[in-house]
Amino acid sequence: QRKELEEFNKEYAIFSEGAKDIQQILSQRINWAEKLNRMSLNLPSGVWFNEFSVSSGNFYLKGAVVSLKKEEMGLLRNFVDNLKKDSAFYKDFTSLELISVRKESIGGYEVVNFILTGTLTGAVKAK
Repeated sequence: QRKELEEFNKEYAIFSEGAKDIQQILSQRINWAEKLNRMSLNLPSGVWFNEFSVSSGNFYLKGAVVSLKKEEMGLLRNFVDNLKKDSAFYKDFTSLELISVRKESIGGYEVVNFILTGTLTGAVKAK
């Protein structure tokens, strides 16, 4: 019986280590549905998203801004600043910055296209 108990304890220890590893991995996952919701809550009128992706630990958001009052850059700056201030959104990032801003005219309106990137803490994560 002692031998059986020792064997059981060995197997239990192996499973316990595996469970700890799984818990650690799960605690490091990012809930992207929550992130998208936080982005939506911080979204000023006149800003919209065209594309969103995560690859190799990097976050990419392509979007555009239009303003009849010619406040495109201010709206964009407020959006990025609000995301950085939103602890629920920013907690998984080490950086968040605009890497591209390009103006164009569409149907007589000036539209600013932008690319926002962020570096995620740790390895590639998705949920």
